Amino acid sequence: MAKKVEVDAKLLIVAIALLIVATVGSAFATYLIFGRGSGELGNSPKSETTRRAMGPTYDVGEFVLNLTSTTNQMRFIRTSIVLEASDTKVISELETRAPQIRDQIISLLRPRTVDDLSSQNGMEILRLDIIKTMNELVSKGEITDVFFIDLILQ
Repeated sequence: MAKKVEVDAKLLIVAIALLIVATVGSAFATYLIFGRGSGELGNSPKSETTRRAMGPTYDVGEFVLNLTSTTNQMRFIRTSIVLEASDTKVISELETRAPQIRDQIISLLRPRTVDDLSSQNGMEILRLDIIKTMNELVSKGEITDVFFIDLILQ
């Protein structure tokens, strides 16, 4: 009878080992099937089209300006602006036109009020105005985006 218990113990150990191997194997297969499915959705062409590569940039510099005030208080803006261009030819043209660029940006910022710039829509309008004005200055390409690195309204 002791011999029968040893055989049953060996059979039990083998059965547990097979159960563990089957469980790990099915978990791995599930990971491969469902893991690849979600990975392919994340790398779909649709999600890649929303992200675009960043073009060359030109740092216009920092601006500290008085804003138009609706009250008797002096209101200021402090911001650093970076322009994104379509190619490097535009950057070289921007470097030669640096005084014109700064003058145009100052002309666009000064008439704004704090209320204009405090809203998200106001900043977007300013961004589009800067893009439009800068594109009128350059002849070799275009400005594709404007980044406000720092923005303090006081």
